[in-house]
Formats: sequence, structure tokens, C-alpha cells
Amino acid sequence: MKDKEIDILVVDDSDHNLELVKKILSLEGYKVTLSENGRNALEVLNSKTIDLILLDVMMPGLDGFETCKVIKMQTGLDDIPIIFLTARSEINDIVTGFKLGGVDYISKPFSKEELVARVSNHVQLKLMRDYLKKEMENARESRNEFMRMMLTFGKSLSE
Repeated sequence: MKDKEIDILVVDDSDHNLELVKKILSLEGYKVTLSENGRNALEVLNSKTIDLILLDVMMPGLDGFETCKVIKMQTGLDDIPIIFLTARSEINDIVTGFKLGGVDYISKPFSKEELVARVSNHVQLKLMRDYLKKEMENARESRNEFMRMMLTFGKSLSE
């Protein structure tokens, strides 16, 4: 189902973490866009299409939870899956992440295999949601076209 290039936005204030995640995901065939903070991430999201976000929680300025809130309030961005990738691993942090709209939560330090598996799963789920959404729109358009044809046919019979 992966017929397009998948662009993943990684948001973290650590250059080391950004480069590590980029290296891992690039080797898996993903296009990776990096952002060093929440404000910059919002600028990126408003300028290009992103398929999945890996978001650190602890960042100066706009932290990951606040960044997630802003993203989820914006139509067109609200359906982008967000995976929190953070050192904050207390249960209340994890629950907060899910309540704000995160689809997954990976604690640092993470294993390469876990990161790749979770990203792959959520990319596949997003691709399937996008496919189903497109099919529903196509079915709706076909139904509407059929109804227009029936109305036209009905009018021609009554003339």
C-alpha cells in the first residue's frame, strides 16, 4: 500500500536525537524532516505535507504536549498521527499524551527495532485511513452522479 513517499516530521530539541532518528528512518525508506522545537514544527506543518510526527515532550518554549494540542485543533493537520518519543515515561505523562491525541508513546532510550516497528504500523494505519477516506468520497460522488442521472431521466419521462 506504500505507493507514495512517506514524510515523517521529527521534533526534538536534541540534535543528537534528531540525527539518530533521521538515520534510522531514512534507512527504512522514509523521508525525514527535522524540527528543533514546537514553533518550527508548526511552520513546517503549514508549509508541507507530513504523514506522521514523532514528537518530544520536553522542549523549551512550546513543549510537545502544547504542540500536539495546537496541531489537533487545526483542520487538515488534526488527522496526522503523532507518536510521542520522549524521556518522560511516567504513567500520567503517557495518559496525557493519549488524551491529547497521540496515537503511541515511545520512551527514551528506545530501541531501533521498536521505533521502526511502531512507525511502520502507524504509517500503514494512516495509509489505510487515507485510502478508505478516498474510497468513501468516490462512492459519495458516484451516488450523487447516479441521483442526478435518475432525476434527469425522471424529468425526461414526465415531459
